[in-house]
Parts: sequence; structure tokens; C-alpha cells
Amino acid sequence: MLKKLLFQVFLDLVGGSLAVLILMFAFFGWDFRPQEYNLSTSFFIIGLIMFSAGILTVTGATKIFRGIGFVFKRMFTRKVEGMSYYEYILMKEEAKEKAGGLPLFIAGIIFIVIAVIIG
Repeated sequence: MLKKLLFQVFLDLVGGSLAVLILMFAFFGWDFRPQEYNLSTSFFIIGLIMFSAGILTVTGATKIFRGIGFVFKRMFTRKVEGMSYYEYILMKEEAKEKAGGLPLFIAGIIFIVIAVIIG
């Protein structure tokens, strides 16, 4: 389990690093001589996005979007016709206990720490 978690954190760090490079190139006109402020800002922005997504999934706050899904299914499909929201929630399978957004949360913290060290 720990090995899988570390591998997922590594993949998130690689993906985040690519996002930092894209952000540096697209918005800051990176000419392969990055300024410390731009690099720190890029790491912080990507870290904040990853941290936010990770904290949402770790805390289970994404369950609030079930209501929106139910409303859209009720409006546009017949799958939930005549079904109450309570029955819809009971019908949904609960996810198994897993790490979920923990790797994303850890990678976000790492990127924010890197941004603070560089800045």
C-alpha cells in the first residue's frame, strides 16, 4: 500500500512539474532563464490547485456534487425517474476505502513548500 502511494505521489510530482513548465512557458515567457519570482509563483499556483483538489477528495467533500448529478440525471435521462434523492443515494455504490486524493494532497504540499523555499 505504501509503495503504491509513493508511486502515485511520484506521478503527481511529475505531472505537476510538467504543469509548472507549461505555466512558465505560457504565462511568463520563459526563455530558459527563469526568474526566481516567476518560478516560485508557478510552483505555488500548481501546488495550490493540487492541494485544493487533494483536500476535497481526502475529506470526502466531493459527495456534495451528488445532488447536482441527481438533478441533471433527473432532467436529462429516465434512469432516476420516480426515484427520490434518498433512494438515489442508496443506489449509488460507496467507494472502497482507499487513498483517494492523498497523493494529490501530499504533492500539493510539496509544491507549496518548494515555492516558499525558492521565494
